[in-house]
Amino acid sequence: MATRKYTPSKRLTQVSERKQRVAAATAELHAEKGPVATSYADIAHRAGVSLPTVHSYFPTQAALMSACTGHVATGAPPLPVEKILAAPNLPAAAATLVVSMDALHAYFEPWLSWRAETAIPFVAQLRINNRDRLTTLLVQLLSRHRKGPQAAHAAAWESLLSFDLWQRLVRQHAMPRARARVLLIDVLLAALGPESAASGPSQS
Repeated sequence: MATRKYTPSKRLTQVSERKQRVAAATAELHAEKGPVATSYADIAHRAGVSLPTVHSYFPTQAALMSACTGHVATGAPPLPVEKILAAPNLPAAAATLVVSMDALHAYFEPWLSWRAETAIPFVAQLRINNRDRLTTLLVQLLSRHRKGPQAAHAAAWESLLSFDLWQRLVRQHAMPRARARVLLIDVLLAALGPESAASGPSQS
């Protein structure tokens, strides 16, 4: 009986494939029942690997969450940063922002709805990092179109663009997403004062 040969490159490929299966299984389970209710045994069963294999690849919750969020992020619609910053005026920038954030919220909703940041430090830090990145972008954007410090207005825009507000409008209040987009564009501009709100029409 011939023995099978395992080259280092083949083994690395197999390990990589198994890690991807584990990350994908984790993402599926987190969407279905949330990360708090998902056990390593659940993940091993879904991925078709042994429990020790999952622990070996991802020995900490942070390592597992990092792989899971990385897997989920690969399918997310990108935020068109250059298009937002290149917008000719704030109404156009607000429209692009709202449409883009609506798409992102709809994509990430299966995972964000579980509010895992209250129990998992990695998720809490991830949301903080995402908020900080968006706020930094908003400061840069607003500073291109307005004079003076923009930190307060950027913080207001970040809050208005948050998943929590989007979900309240779309799910709790059953507002059609197209209507929610128009409303949010108007509210973003209104938060800057009458001149910004009047400088261009809303776009869905």
